[in-house]
Amino acid sequence: MKRGLKGALALIFALALIITGCGAKSSPKELIEGSLGKSFDMKSYAFNTSIKLEDLQVDNGSAMDPNAQMVLNMMKNAELSVNGVVQQEPMKMEANLEISLKGDMEMKFSLPLTMDENKMWVKIPNIPMLAGQIPDELIGKTIEIDLKKMAEQSGQELPSAKDMKAMQNLSNDMFKAFLGKFDEKMYFSTVEKKDAGLPENVDAKQIVKFNVTNENLEQFITTLVKEALPALADVMGKEEYSKLLQIEKSEIEKMKQEMKADDSELKKGIEEAKKSLKINELSVTTAINKDQYPAYQVVVANLDVTGDDGVKSKIAARVTTELSKINEKVEFKPVPSDVLTMEQLQQMFGGY
Repeated sequence: MKRGLKGALALIFALALIITGCGAKSSPKELIEGSLGKSFDMKSYAFNTSIKLEDLQVDNGSAMDPNAQMVLNMMKNAELSVNGVVQQEPMKMEANLEISLKGDMEMKFSLPLTMDENKMWVKIPNIPMLAGQIPDELIGKTIEIDLKKMAEQSGQELPSAKDMKAMQNLSNDMFKAFLGKFDEKMYFSTVEKKDAGLPENVDAKQIVKFNVTNENLEQFITTLVKEALPALADVMGKEEYSKLLQIEKSEIEKMKQEMKADDSELKKGIEEAKKSLKINELSVTTAINKDQYPAYQVVVANLDVTGDDGVKSKIAARVTTELSKINEKVEFKPVPSDVLTMEQLQQMFGGY
């Protein structure tokens, strides 16, 4: 925790900003490449992100362990959602994380949290699976985590406004370096709203789709391994970014060497992927509103996989992100006055 605390804390905020969108009318790839700078202009916004596992199957006959089958059933149709608001200056985020599991062990619980430049507040949820392991008197209580104090104890500093700006620039540069390696005609297209499968209420002036298919899978893997990933390493190796991430130049060089693939090995890996993987859909669709902000994005992965042992499996997942109230005044709920500090929490658990 010592070494990467500063970068990790900066990344927590920066991740809330990394959303693809678009700018003025241009080619599909230019729309996406120009979107990141626009999204970084957002001073505040509300967000709603959902990660849903729509299907999960393993065709292993009767050989599957009963416990594994139980976990499989529980994960099928599992959903993780996060909604909340973000403000840039001063930095503050309020979010509610909700987890829903289906099957024999069906359950649903939420985890509200608030975070500013120095502290984080987390409300302890009632999780049926952990009944008896969390003291009853803690359920519903808010825990205060002093990030500044933790950083000082580990000999680190909290990320400054300059660090946050650098992290945004890093995200922007990495995004452009990665995306820039993929051929526009092969992967990018503009889509009409009626054909995009988006909710009717989505404010979409322009829609761009990035699509990987069985037909372009070989080229996608080749570009990913030989160009896109090394491009990310080059960005991370820049002096201002390596210092921010606290990564030595030697580590970057080692990473790049490990990325280098012999052509014969790469070809073998591609052939194995083509045999074992069937893409039903693998796409990222981004809707841009009239103000050129990314209003809605959906990532779809629907794959059939055949293992070396011949076992067939299927996974279908969907990730959606919706932004609203961009640059509007943000209202935050007040933090409860009767919070528990980490020291008090440790004392309470000392009796268990």
